[in-house]
Parts: sequence; C-alpha cells; structure tokens
Amino acid sequence: MYLENPEIKDILNSIENQKFSMEFFALILIGEDAQISLKELITLLNRKNINFAGGVFPKIISRNKTSMNGVIIKIIPKHTISIYFDSPGTFTRQIFDFRDTKFSTAYILTSGISSNNSDDIRLLYTYLGNDVKFLGGGAGRNSGNKEEILFSNDGVFQSGTMIILTKTKITSESVHSWKKLFGPFIATKTDKNLIYEINWENAFIVYQRFMKEILDLDIDPQNFDQYSLYYPFGIYKESKNHIIRDLIRVSKEGYLQCAANVDQNSLIDLMTMERQDLKSIPRKLISESIEKNVKVSDALIFNCISRERHLDTDFCIELGQISDEFKNHNIQLDLEGVLSIGEIHSNGEGYPEILNKSVVLGFSYFD
Repeated sequence: MYLENPEIKDILNSIENQKFSMEFFALILIGEDAQISLKELITLLNRKNINFAGGVFPKIISRNKTSMNGVIIKIIPKHTISIYFDSPGTFTRQIFDFRDTKFSTAYILTSGISSNNSDDIRLLYTYLGNDVKFLGGGAGRNSGNKEEILFSNDGVFQSGTMIILTKTKITSESVHSWKKLFGPFIATKTDKNLIYEINWENAFIVYQRFMKEILDLDIDPQNFDQYSLYYPFGIYKESKNHIIRDLIRVSKEGYLQCAANVDQNSLIDLMTMERQDLKSIPRKLISESIEKNVKVSDALIFNCISRERHLDTDFCIELGQISDEFKNHNIQLDLEGVLSIGEIHSNGEGYPEILNKSVVLGFSYFD
C-alpha cells in the first residue's frame, strides 16, 4: 500500500486494515522527506503489539511516479522476524535463537553509504546459504543527512543492517542494461569500496586516460561527477552479468570511491548504456522473476537512485512500462517500492550481491 505524505496515525490505520492474520509483520519503507518521527512511530506500533521493521530511502516508487514524502507498507502474513546488527558478533548471537527455523526469504535493508555493507551481506550468506532468497536495498538520504535510517521494534539506527526473515516464498530477478565499453582492467589495490590502483597505477589517472583515449573526454576532479554517472565500472562475473559499481568520488590522492566494495584483483570493465537497450528491460524483468501459473500476492521493487539520475525523464517512462507489463501478465497489483542506494539480490543461485544502477523486482506468494 502507498500513502502520500501520511501522518503516523495513517500508517497505523493502514497496517491494521491490511493485516491478514494474527501473525503478520509490517515492512515500512519511508521517503526521506516524509514528516514522520521514527521514535514516535515505534512507540505507537509497539503499544499496539505490531511486529515491524523498515528503512528511510531517497524516494518511494508508486506505479510510474516517485515521491520523497511517500510511504510504502507491505504486510507479510507468515512467521517473520527482524534482526538488526552492526557487527558479526551481534548477528551470530541473535540468529542462534532461530537455528532450527527454516526461512525462505530475507529482505535486507542496509546503510547504503557504509563501507561494511558488503561484509554484512556475505556474513548473512554464510549462515543462510542458498536455501534463502535475498532481496533488498541500501537505505539512506540523498541529501546526506546523518539522521537514523533503519528502525524496528527494538529502536532506530543510523547505520548497520536490518534483515527481515520470513517463511513467505518469493521469486525475483535483477537487470541493468549496461554493456562493456572497454577493458578489462585489474583492480590491483583496493580497500572495501576504495580503488587505489588499477593495473598497478593510480586509479584516477587510469580512468582519466582511457576516458580521453576512448571517448575524447577531458575529466578532472572538478567535473568527475558529471561524467562518472554515465561511465561506471563493471565487475566481471563468469556466467553472470557484470556487477555495476557507481563511481561516486575521486579523492585528492586519486583514489576512486565506489558505492559498494570492489575485491582486490577483480577484473573490471568500463561500462556504457545504450538507450535502445532499455526497451527489453520491463519484459525481461517480469518474465524472469515471476512464477508461471501461480497467483502473485504482492510485489516489491528496488531501483537505483543513480539510475534515475542517469535516465532522467526516461526513468518514469520505464516505470510505466513495467506497470504495463504487470497488466500483460494479469498481475492485479500496483508497482511499489523504493529508490535505493544500491540494490541487493540473490535468487538462490549464489551469494547475494550489492548492485548499483540496477533494478531488482520480487514477487511474493502467500498461499
């Protein structure tokens, strides 16, 4: 359910009107400009004995539009728990209590700007493995505001990772439409989300050189943001699409900061996007994420905030095409979700990845 600029009481009323059973769980996704006091919301929902968790995101998606002050509420009817953690020890202590419980799905909300989020997600895979499907995104504020971004019955949090584990089944897929422009390179020296050296040279000097040679673009630290938005790196993955890495900053030393981790000695390519390749996205996204001949109960999309910046007016057109594709598949639901700072996905075939400039769509099946 989508609410435009709601008050706290509107959120409570919507949750109570949607609940399917006594064992329901509320997933609450809030736009960064929504006038919601997280502490007051938690107090009210705890008073009503409602189990919940959620996060604050740059924008909310509803059909073919985005909103900075909207709220999305998703009700999960089956047995669901949430765990917040900011260290491996915190997670392992909490997950031990559920060691005999079989979960099907993990919704992950993590701090989008944290250099630790890749480590957090790999930790989850270590404990949950391929039996659980992962879907989620990076929470945070586009404005860079340092306020709390994650919340649950246990409180509000400024960083870390929230995992919502449920027995509800999902099917999902991720797409991005980026293609290799030039490469490969080797990220010969990295530290989490910082690339220090490429091919044993200063990272920015290498990026600058090839942008000039390939595209005849003169890039310096002052105009870096203007061009890096359109020419990210892609981490080569055998038998998979590239994992895109947004380049968000160049340091005075020439180090490149990415929106998620790049492992040392990774093969990386310079990537580009052709607008004509976008036409296949809606059909591919839905046809590869939906279970055929089974009624869909709900849908949730995580779409990258930098993808919106890149596509500009084409972004809402693409959202509209995805909504139209829902109708073509007889899915009687509205497209709802968030613009995230990185997307998280695994459909049970390998460990979950943090993606950039990508679209992740998941369908839920309650029956």
